[in-house]
Amino acid sequence: MSFPWRQFRSGVAFSCLLLGLEASAQSPRATVGTPTPAPTMSASGTPRWTRRTEPMVEVNKYCRGIFVELRYATARNFMGRRIYPERARCLLRKSVADRLQKAQDELRRQGLGLKVWDAYRPAWAHAHLWKSVPDPEYVASPDAGGSWHTWGAAVDVTLVDLDGREQTMASDFDDFTPAAKSEYTGGNLQIAANMKALRTAMLNAGFKGLRDEWWHFTARDAIQFSPVKMPLD
Repeated sequence: MSFPWRQFRSGVAFSCLLLGLEASAQSPRATVGTPTPAPTMSASGTPRWTRRTEPMVEVNKYCRGIFVELRYATARNFMGRRIYPERARCLLRKSVADRLQKAQDELRRQGLGLKVWDAYRPAWAHAHLWKSVPDPEYVASPDAGGSWHTWGAAVDVTLVDLDGREQTMASDFDDFTPAAKSEYTGGNLQIAANMKALRTAMLNAGFKGLRDEWWHFTARDAIQFSPVKMPLD
């Protein structure tokens, strides 16, 4: 549910990075708790954005052809109840949404597309998840900095056809079993192809994956952003 940021202490961790994968749901530690600062202004009076001040956009309005089903705005999640407001918006940093569009465009050429299950996640919502699953292998500890979702720099996605029908993947969302691993080792050729198509498009677009959650991807430059505090509705 988050993208880890740590010094690499083993060859295994380094290998995961080369594959575009991170080992566990660790937390962003830099500038945690720092509010997103305002942009500087150019001589002409227009905003000059940096990654830290980059605006958030609503994915289903900003991006073309991407379906949205925020699972935490429904009961279809591991907690079995709604966490987000019923009409929660699907939000990401602008440049992260641009990368998501790039992945969508690559998949569309294959007759496929993306559905977003989670994007920006407020700190209060992440704290609810941690309370239910206080295991840093799956949920980043709020005390250690929380999640890249809270920075607007991570997204949970699955594969759909052009009509929005979900394609068969190795597991459902929020699966805490080995089936959720990014590297599919089963014998179903269609699932293997679907998993590869999703991962390839997301990595090509500038994301990194997470070893234990095939649906989770984080912007490669996530550390350049900063935490966000804004309402979902």
